[in-house]
Amino acid sequence: MSAFEPPEPFDDSGVPYPLHYQTRAFAKDGSQITMRPIKPEDATLLVEFFNALSQRTIFLRFFGELKELPPKWVKHFTRINYARDVAMVAIEETESRERILGVCRIMREGETSKGEYAVVVADAWQGRGIGIMLSEYSISIARRLGTTSIWGIVSPENNKMILMARQLGFSVKMDAEAEVIDIEMALKKIRPV
Repeated sequence: MSAFEPPEPFDDSGVPYPLHYQTRAFAKDGSQITMRPIKPEDATLLVEFFNALSQRTIFLRFFGELKELPPKWVKHFTRINYARDVAMVAIEETESRERILGVCRIMREGETSKGEYAVVVADAWQGRGIGIMLSEYSISIARRLGTTSIWGIVSPENNKMILMARQLGFSVKMDAEAEVIDIEMALKKIRPV
């Protein structure tokens, strides 16, 4: 399978940044993190995050080798239609500097209410609960935005991701022809209070 090829970046000029999604959380080891929507100003942080990933983690996320994040991809990953899509980052703040620890995206397909799910966590932060926290929070936001189901593809070698998908409630099925694991979850509508 070839590496991901993103569409043209979304023109976010008319969509306000959803600051109200920002929240504090704690990793399993007690480290405090911030979860918030990604924004165009995070481009440099995203490139730094990508450059620190191991080739193994990059392969498991993009299904191929990728030496750098092309500028077109950086733009696509940081310019989000917040009215329908979710792209959350886990941030560590140290000495007035931010660092991305993980990214979770749920991006709607065209005009449908079905979204593609993907998550990646920095190698040094894997196993500390960042991926599941980002995923649970992103899924709750996607549900509120009207997303009715989410799906993703996972390498059969990515045992941690397969386990996490099951913990989150995804159905997990092997696609023998494509040699990938398909994960899918229907999202229940939130009932008005």
